Order: sequence, then structure tokens, then C-alpha cells
Amino acid sequence: MIANSAHGLRIDTVADLSIKIRYAVRDFSQMLTVVKIRAHKTDEYSVENSLTTLTIGSSIMTDHQRSIDSKTTPTILSRLLFWIILLWPVIVGADNNMTFLDKKIIKNLRFSVYEVVVPKVEIPNIQYARDLPFHKLSYKEREEKYFSIGTAFFINDKELMTAAHVLNLKHFSLLTDFHIRDSDGRVYKIGHIKQFSSIRDMVVFELEQYPENILTLDVSKDVEIGDTVFSVGNAQGEGLSFRAGQVASFTTEPEHGKWKDIRFTSPASPGNSGGPLLNVDGEVVGLIIQKNASENYNVAVPMTKVDNLTNTADFYIRNISMNLNGSQNTYSMDWSEHFALPSDIDTLSRKAQTSLNALYENLSSKVSQKYETEYFPKGKRFRAYLRNQVNVRQFGVLQSDADFNMWRLSSYAKQTIPVSADQKITLSKSDLSTLQVKIEKPHDLALEDFLASPKLVMDHLLKAVPLTRDFDVEKVRIVSLGEPEKTERWEDQLGRPWISSLWYRPYNNSFVYSHCLAYPKGAMCNVDLKKARHLRTGYLSLMKKNLNEVAVGYEGGLDDWLEYVSLRQHYLPRTFKTSTIRLQDGALYIALNDFTLQVNHHAFTKKTNLHFHFGYSNKNLLEEELLLFELIPKKGVDAHYRIQKYFSPSMFSSDTYLSQWDDITARTGNFSGTVVNDNKHQIIRNVVSGGREEIASVDGDTFLRETVIGCFYTLSEENPMAKCDKFTKSIHFNEQRNNRTQTS
Repeated sequence: MIANSAHGLRIDTVADLSIKIRYAVRDFSQMLTVVKIRAHKTDEYSVENSLTTLTIGSSIMTDHQRSIDSKTTPTILSRLLFWIILLWPVIVGADNNMTFLDKKIIKNLRFSVYEVVVPKVEIPNIQYARDLPFHKLSYKEREEKYFSIGTAFFINDKELMTAAHVLNLKHFSLLTDFHIRDSDGRVYKIGHIKQFSSIRDMVVFELEQYPENILTLDVSKDVEIGDTVFSVGNAQGEGLSFRAGQVASFTTEPEHGKWKDIRFTSPASPGNSGGPLLNVDGEVVGLIIQKNASENYNVAVPMTKVDNLTNTADFYIRNISMNLNGSQNTYSMDWSEHFALPSDIDTLSRKAQTSLNALYENLSSKVSQKYETEYFPKGKRFRAYLRNQVNVRQFGVLQSDADFNMWRLSSYAKQTIPVSADQKITLSKSDLSTLQVKIEKPHDLALEDFLASPKLVMDHLLKAVPLTRDFDVEKVRIVSLGEPEKTERWEDQLGRPWISSLWYRPYNNSFVYSHCLAYPKGAMCNVDLKKARHLRTGYLSLMKKNLNEVAVGYEGGLDDWLEYVSLRQHYLPRTFKTSTIRLQDGALYIALNDFTLQVNHHAFTKKTNLHFHFGYSNKNLLEEELLLFELIPKKGVDAHYRIQKYFSPSMFSSDTYLSQWDDITARTGNFSGTVVNDNKHQIIRNVVSGGREEIASVDGDTFLRETVIGCFYTLSEENPMAKCDKFTKSIHFNEQRNNRTQTS
């Protein structure tokens, strides 16, 4: 009871008082509004005539009940304002039913709730351009020896609980030395996993050693909408915090709908995962598993679900899908795996990751089988694309539309960076990896020595690629990743030998993977920079499969080629293992499967450039075929020779290609064997006599192949016909491997 006899006002409860004051505030606002309106309308109206109705509490005063004298109005207003100011805290707080967590409970929680942490890892092999500026970081960041990743709490004297996704055992990580940490900074290593469910996002574990003082949290299975609850945990990695809210609703869990999760309004931040959701008595009603990105509408698993945990680790991921490279066609599978408990973390995580990796490999096979008759390399429209393939000078990745009707070889704009006077590195983006690169070796280093050292190849790449480690707003360049964690040599289905090398970057839990081919000037690589979790989700097997869908163009000067073809066999693709290239006294000799060339040219030097583009064979599945050979006698001079294959059009070929093929078969237009001037060159294209071949493809189609020799001269070149005729006669085309009779 509150009494204020000075003003003759008696109110039985705070709530009653707040109600009456709220009414007074409302009516006072209405009164001022009316006064303002009347005053603006006319000066003839007095204030007292404007106050026709004034409501305070449940009493109504009208003109007929009480005449309001203008002299008494200020007194009423002043008293009203006095009460509003005096009782404002009561007004504001009267409808707030929030109860705060008892201080004693909060103090005891330090013996019940702990951070989950992993040690920061530094690899000494990584070298930086300068000393790392740890002093630029905040005090906590530079002194902190651990990453804080979540929260855990004691449910009995020997066992703690956290969210399964805090440990994330199904995915590979470079940070797996899990500990709990108390409020004084002492850490205790996590030992065996006792119970685990990725569906319920719950895990129960033991420690190798225990804190001296432990208080277990009691569990309550009674929770209702509107209950006051507290999120307790390691919010933002800043240590334990306690924040209040209410139970807002119960929502069906999204995977199977077998129970209802708790939705609550207590703030939850990254790091709260695995922490307890407490009621006002300090009892655990839920395990915090998820925060809402846009508002305080967060998720906890009710503690009733603990009863469903068993001595088996249950892993589950729903709808893992994989799409074909460059298309929208997918295949999905669920992953479900069970392992006996208890188990140490390393063993359990290794089993789970091995199983998940196998599922991704199986998924890759399934999606290929599903679209086998439509996709690479058997699809009818893909086989039709092979009649008119695109040529590249580095890498090109096969791409199709969603219906596998349109095929192309994607090759993006390239950036060439001169890292020294005699060394260049060429970069481009890729549809297959993070980037594609061509890394020239240093001039004074043997090609085989360069290729034999993945560290050396990567060190030179880092001269052009700004791989950095971030310190707040400052970035420090990495100059070497050191020796790789592992290197594997393997051969794809086209007979090309790849060198795949893996490096770890534990400071941001990621990896770098390079997949390189020997190249006349150095190495050509597909390079990936990814988070560690991708490593055991079928990454390497999928990359090996996808690299079959990469077409390659090789080029370099004669001195580069002479060194390249002298490499040991395990560096060379199948198409070059029996090839010969040599230059002697101005005479160039090239012997390939398709043709032999022996020609003298006054401009031939070791800088003479050769370009070979290998596409896909029209006759055989997954076999390379030389589609284009270019010879540029003198560097910097826009004159060159070309040997190129053309195939009879398919029913899907463009009108442009149909017209071109008509000219080839009729020896007319640009393929007439006479000089054609395109305002840049004098061009002569000779269709090889006797070079026509009838081809039977794997899908049963029969079509023709023609070979064209092109001579490109500057506009000022004299006697182009005679020079082109001399070059043409220097080429001998080998007997075709299918031994079909050639026709002219």
C-alpha cells in the first residue's frame, strides 16, 4: 500500500497506480492537443471552453458535471506532472515481468560452464615478407593462445555437454586439439566422446583431467512460452556472459519434425553454441544450438532430447547434392553413419570423415551415371561439339548448358605479370579451380629441377599472387608456404601426368592445393584456395575426374621445347612421349604421331615459337588429338604457319561452319590455295591432297576429316605462294592409325 496524504490520494497497489497514471498521461496528451487546436482556430475560445472532456482513471469530468475554471487548470496540470515524474519508473516497469538470475547462481556458474577452445597453430615452414605485426592487434588477440569456438557445461561429475557442431567431427579441420577453459584461463583437454548425435546437435564427453571445483547443472524438462530464460555462454569469444529473454515459441525441428525446438529471445552470439539455456532457478531447459542472423529469435534443443542419446555416435546430413560441372543437373543423397562409443576424438572424426568422403565419391559416380548418355564424354551433343572445337594457348574447361545442348571451352582473359627480367607468370580465373596459372621457370634453372620441387613452383607463383595473412587492416605477404604436406603424381584418363601438392594454412584453417602439368617454359597449374572442411568431401577424387574436362594448349620457344621433350617420361603426356623436336644448322625437324616436318628457314632460331593445341579425339573416348600446330619463325614478327584439322559438320553446326566446310571440300574461297588479303596478312590455305580421312566415331557416326596448311605472311612479304609451297612440301603426313584408305 502506498499513501500520499498530502494530496489526498490513496492507491492500493503499484499496478493500480501505474494504470491511473497511464490514463492521466493519455488524457493530458489529449487535453494539450485540444488546446493547441482551439488556440490556432480562433482567439474567441478560452482554454476552459476547450476542455470539454477530461478523463483521469475511471472518472470522467464533463462541462455538465464540473466547470473548469481557467485559474485552476495550472494547478491540475502541475500536480499531474509532479506525479508523472515521481512515479515514472513505476509506470515503465509495471508491465515488465522479467526476473533476473540470482547473483549466487551466476557466481556458481563459473564452476559449471566453460569455454570450448582449440590452440592456435603456427607452421614454421610458412615464410612472410616481414615480421608479423602482432603488436597491431588488440591486447586480447595478441596474447590469446587459443581460438574460442563454443561453450560446454557439466551435466554430472564426469561428463560435459556441448553442441555437436562445435566439435564438427564430420569435417576435416586443422584445429582439432579440443579443450575446455575455465574463467581463470586454465585449460583441460577433452578425452573420450560418450554420446553423440548430429541430428539433435548434442555431444557428451569426458575430460582427460578435471577442474578442482565442479558444480553440475540440474536439468528441468518443464518450459513454457513466456518463461524467463537466460543464454549462458562464451559470446563472441569474450568469456562467459549471462543474458535474459523469454521463451517465444516452440518450432518443429527442420529435418524430421520429431520434436519441437525452443525459440527464445535471449541474445545469442557466435560462441554461445553448446551453452545452456537456463530458467530462473538456474536449471538447464535447453542446449543452445543456433542464433538468428537478423534478430533475437534463437534456437535451443530441449533437454528432453538427452534421453534419446545412446552409446552410438549418430551422424546425419540430409540432401547432399552434386551438380555436373557447368550444368544445373544434380543428384542428391543422404548421409547416415553410426559408430560405437566411447571413442577418442581423433578416431571418431577420422571414421566420420572417411565415410563422408566416400559418400561424395559415390555421389560423383552416381551423378555421372545418371547423365552418362548426355554428358561428357559420351553425350551426342558433346560428340557433335568435337567437330568444331575451340583452340586455347593454356587451359580451357569444358562447359555445357543445363540441357547439354550447347558446349564450349571456357578460357578467360589472362594477366601476365613479369616477376623478373626473364620470368613471367600468367594468371586467369577458372570454372574449375580458384585460378589457373602458367609459371615460367627462372632462366638459370633446369626445367626438370624446377618441376621436381613443388615448393619452388609455389614460391615462384607467390611472386605474382598476393597471398596474405591479415592483421586487422594490415596485410602481410606470404613468400613461401614451405614444403608441401604431401605430393602425389598421377595420370588422368587422357594420359597426362599431373603433380598434385597440398599445403596447410592453420592460421585461418584453410589449404592450398596445386595440380600442375609440365610445360615447355615451366608449369601450368590449377590452384585452389579453400577452407579445410572441403578437403575430405571428395575434393581430390572430384578434381582428378574434372581435370579430364580440361583441354590444354602447349607453347614455347624452340629452346624450351628441346628441354621439354628431353624430360623423363613421367613428366610427359602420352602424346609427347614418342615425339621428336630438334634444330640443327637452321633445319627444324618435328616428328609427331600425325605428321613429320623437316624444313629450313633463315629465321629459325631457338626463340622460334611452337604452339600445339590438343583437343578431344573424334574417334576414341577420352583420348587427346592434336587439332592445331602453329610455327612462328621469328619472335615479334606477325608471320606464321599453321596445320589444322577440320571435320565435316554435324546437324547442330552453325551456318558459318557449314559455309566454311563447303569451301574446304570445294577448295574455294579462303581455302582455294591462293593468296587472300585480310588487310593484315597475306593468307594461303592449302587443303592437303590425300589428307582426307573417313572417321567412324564411338557413337556410330561416320564423317570426314580434312587437314589444312595455312601460311600467314605480312603484307610486305614477297613471293608468298612460293614460300608457302616450300613449307607445304616439307610436311609428311603419317599413315592414319585406323588404316582407312585416304581419298583426295
